[in-house]
Amino acid sequence: MRLTPFLLTVTLLASSLPTVAAQSQDPGRPSLAQFDEAVAQGRRVMRQYCALTQEAIGAREEDTTQQRADALKALREARTRWDAIQTQYAARPPAEYAHDRDFAGRLQDIADAMEDMERGLVVGELRRSFRSCGYACGLFVAMHEDNGLEYPLDKLFHLRKELKSAQTLLAAKGAHAVRGRIGSLLAKRDAVLASPAHFASGGPGVTEYQQAVRDLSRALDELALAAAREDTSGVEKGLVQCSQLANKAYGLAL
Repeated sequence: MRLTPFLLTVTLLASSLPTVAAQSQDPGRPSLAQFDEAVAQGRRVMRQYCALTQEAIGAREEDTTQQRADALKALREARTRWDAIQTQYAARPPAEYAHDRDFAGRLQDIADAMEDMERGLVVGELRRSFRSCGYACGLFVAMHEDNGLEYPLDKLFHLRKELKSAQTLLAAKGAHAVRGRIGSLLAKRDAVLASPAHFASGGPGVTEYQQAVRDLSRALDELALAAAREDTSGVEKGLVQCSQLANKAYGLAL
């Protein structure tokens, strides 16, 4: 029987269906949950380094020897973990990243930032090292957001950055200037509230995280009221409290 063009097209499409199905299922591709957990483990160790380095920046040089040694140990562990992530996922990412042509490059950019952290730490340039840590955190956020993935950790990253900016603005120009930033702060707070908690439903940590977010939300409301009154003392205390609560929620989300 001679196939008409229409029948030929249908036949070719039908013969391709098993291949398409096999590609979409792709049982050998790692899951997003596996990748996220590996990344989270590395970031937790990297956060230890960041905290130790930040403490060392504010300490006397003669008091930083142990902090720097501990920070370097944590950073090198984070780099070892990240090397393993690159080896396992760079060429075969989860399906959610399959169309990201620069996925392997993103992982390498983070590795490069970690290298910069270590270089600065080893030579005693702590501020340079710490700035590289902040840059790396931004790369994690971009990796998620550029691929349409929403995590409360990333929303908290934006909120913490805005809070730091508001503290700098308060010192430079006073409470009146901070009042103009309240809308942006509250919008970023709302984005945190609207982002689904990165925990299994009812799993460990979800209740504590949600309470931390509630506390942060209330503190931001109080900050907004203080800014509306241009109460310099209230704004200053409110920014400190909100930053502490945002850091707590960030740690729980991580």
